[in-house]
Amino acid sequence: MLHTEATISNNNDSQWVKQETEKIRLQLLFELQRFENGINKHFDSLKNNLDLQQKKSSELLIINSSYRQITESRIFIPRNSLLTDLFQISHIRGLRSVFVAILIILVIQVSINDIIENGSLIFECFADLHVALFIWLIMQLSTAIIVFMGFYSWTKNRCNYWEHLKSKTNNQKFLCPDFSQYLYFLFAPTLIYRDQYPRNTIIRWDFVLKMFGEFIASVFYVYYVVVRFCIPTYANLNHSEITLPIFLSVLFNSIMPGSLFLVLGFYGFLHCWLNAFAEMLRFADRMFYDDWWNSTSFAAYYRKWNVVVHDWLYTYVYREIYILTGRKNRSIPAICVLLLSAIFHEYIMISALGFFYPVMFLLFGVLG
Repeated sequence: MLHTEATISNNNDSQWVKQETEKIRLQLLFELQRFENGINKHFDSLKNNLDLQQKKSSELLIINSSYRQITESRIFIPRNSLLTDLFQISHIRGLRSVFVAILIILVIQVSINDIIENGSLIFECFADLHVALFIWLIMQLSTAIIVFMGFYSWTKNRCNYWEHLKSKTNNQKFLCPDFSQYLYFLFAPTLIYRDQYPRNTIIRWDFVLKMFGEFIASVFYVYYVVVRFCIPTYANLNHSEITLPIFLSVLFNSIMPGSLFLVLGFYGFLHCWLNAFAEMLRFADRMFYDDWWNSTSFAAYYRKWNVVVHDWLYTYVYREIYILTGRKNRSIPAICVLLLSAIFHEYIMISALGFFYPVMFLLFGVLG
C-alpha cells in the first residue's frame, strides 16, 4: 500500500516537472520569437534608411558642353512632421500643456483688465479682418489665373527652343503643367514643383480641424503676449529721453516676448498651418522643418528652421549660381542666398512696421 502511494506521488511529481518544463520551453520559444521579430524589424528599418540615403546620394549634377541637366534636389517621401512624432511621447505633450496653461492665464488676466478698465473686451489687432480676407482672395485669384496664363503663353512661344533642347536631352519633355497640377502646387505646402507628389489615401478631417484650431490659438497667443508684455514696454517710450538704462531695460524686456513670437510663429505656421493644408490635399511629405532647436551653428539653424524655403533657395538660387560660377567657389552662391533672404525679410518688416531698419539684414548677413 505504501509502495503504491509512493509510486503515485512520484508520478505526480514527474508530471508536474514535465508541465513546468513545457511551460519554460514555451516561454523561451515565445521570447526568442519576439527577439527575432525585433531584430528583423530593426534591420528592415536600417535597410530602408540605407536605401533612402543611397537614393539621396545618387542625386548628381550632370553637366556637359551642350546642356546641363540638374537632377531633383528634393525627394518627396511619405513622412510625418517631426513634432507630430514627438507628440506621441507623453513628456513632450506635457511641455505643450505648459504653453496651453500659460495661454489660459494670459487670456484670463487680459480679459479681466479689459473688462475692469474699459467695460468690454478689446481686440485691437483684429480690426478690418474682412479687408484682409478680400485682399488675400484677390491675390490668390490673380496668382491662380493671371500667372498661369502668362506662363502658359510663354511656354507656347518657346516651342522651337524646346525642340532644340529635347534633341540634346534624350527627348525629355518640357511641357507646361495642366491647370489642375498648377492649382494643386499653388496650395500644396511646398515651393518645389513636381508633376506628382506622394499622396495619402484618406483625409483626416479631425486632424485638419485640430491644426486650424491650434493655429488660431497661436494667433491669439501672440496677441495676448503683445498686450501683456510689449505694449506696456513701448507705449510711453517716446515721452522721455532714451538713455542707456532705459534702452537696456527695453531690450531685455523684449527678449522673452520675442522668443515667444519665434516659437509661436514656428508652431502656428510651419507646423499647424502647413500640416492642415497638407492633410486636406493628402500631401504625404510633411517635412516642413527639422530639429532646429538642436542646431549648434547659424548655418545649421537656417537649414533646419524652414525646410520649405531652404529647399527653394537651394534648388533655384544656390545650385544655379554655383553652376554659373563654374562650380569653383561656394561662397558666392551662399552670399547671394543670404542677401536674397535678408532682402525678403526686410520687405516683410517694412510692410508690417512702416519703416526701414536693417535688423534682419544684420542677423542674416553678419551674425549668420
